[in-house]
Amino acid sequence: MTKYAYYRTHYANRDTTQLPVDNRFWQQEAYISTTNAYEILPGWSASLAYDFKWNKLNADVYRFVFPQRKSHFASFATSLERWIIGVQASVLGIFVNDRLRAGSQKNISRFVPALFLNIRPFSGKTVSFRAFAKQSFRMPTFNDLYYTDVGNAALRPEKAKQFDIGASFERSFAGFLKNISVQTDVYYNMVDDKIIAYPKGQQFRWTMLNLGKVDIRGLDFSSALKFIPFRNSELNCRLQYTFQSARDVTSSSTSFYHHQIPYIPRHSGSLVLNFDYCGWHLNYSFIYTGERYNEQENIQYNYMQPWYTHDASLQYDFRLKNARCKAILEVNNLFDQKYDVILNYPMPA
Repeated sequence: MTKYAYYRTHYANRDTTQLPVDNRFWQQEAYISTTNAYEILPGWSASLAYDFKWNKLNADVYRFVFPQRKSHFASFATSLERWIIGVQASVLGIFVNDRLRAGSQKNISRFVPALFLNIRPFSGKTVSFRAFAKQSFRMPTFNDLYYTDVGNAALRPEKAKQFDIGASFERSFAGFLKNISVQTDVYYNMVDDKIIAYPKGQQFRWTMLNLGKVDIRGLDFSSALKFIPFRNSELNCRLQYTFQSARDVTSSSTSFYHHQIPYIPRHSGSLVLNFDYCGWHLNYSFIYTGERYNEQENIQYNYMQPWYTHDASLQYDFRLKNARCKAILEVNNLFDQKYDVILNYPMPA
């Protein structure tokens, strides 16, 4: 597989109360990927893959560094399926060369292993258990590093160790309840130099930052139900809930040690209902985001209240001669809830 992309970005700030900005960026990207797989024995296979990515960024910014990046990704993976157990193991080698016009360059190499386990204890596929342990590595993009007002050239790569245990259940029925599926995962991540986008005060301006060490523990739960209330009708219900404790554990000497990192809620979730009948579609969604803090210190001054929205829509599908048509009536934020996703960035009612 091959890919080439060219992006042109024009950033202008003509606010007379601030320093005027008028910058243009030209970014190119080329990508090549190849994969080879081999079946060693029935149920046991191995694969080799190699990807190459080239990036270049030009701009009319004064004293711009004109970066280029060559990235090599080489991986070996093997998969074994025997009876009720499936095991996958892989190791990915990442080799990155960053070069600036001034002549300076940086070479980064990293090996990233991963192990996945899947167990289906019964002959059917109604219940399954899964687990994985892996490392991940993410280089900051050129957007993160060099774009005006947003970029931070001092960003370090993000590294993480991730662990997950999960289970899923799915079953179909012949009556009023047609299908049910449930999934849940418990996970733990330890992230070094976590890259985050952070508002830096000026309206609509963000910057990129590294957080030293972040301890993340969480739970994801989701379920889906399908009902057949009567003939030619269908009712779908989807529920999702996430608990996430993401705490800064960089240094015990800081005032925000073991505090929740900015803008990450501990509790969030959603409920979606869809009812279909003879071309009519009634949809309702509820989204909830729990309490958060807009700075690293979890004190009352930085506290942000939970927010939630209700959205509803009604759609009718019909034909007009040979054309398929649809009419939609939609209401967002049905109860006019006032909320800020980011401090001082009020959302439209």
